[in-house]
Amino acid sequence: MFYYQFNIGDYLKHTAHLTPLEDIAYRRLLDFYYDTEVPIPTAIPVVSRRLRIPEETIKLVLDEFFQWNAFQLLR
Repeated sequence: MFYYQFNIGDYLKHTAHLTPLEDIAYRRLLDFYYDTEVPIPTAIPVVSRRLRIPEETIKLVLDEFFQWNAFQLLR
C-alpha cells in the first residue's frame, strides 16, 4: 500500500499520553502494518530490530493498540 488516510486529530487524541519513543514506535508499527499489508509478526525481537525500537517499547505499544492472535497481531 502506498497510501493510508491519517487523521492527525484522531491520532493525537488517542496517543497524547505516549512518551516520544512510544509515539515513534506506534507510527512505525502503523507504517509497517500498512506498507506490508500483512499482520505484524508476533516475534517481538524481529519487529524491534526492523523498526529500530527497543523490545519493551514495542511490546507496550502492541499490547495497547493491537490485538494479539495466536500467530499474528492485528490492528
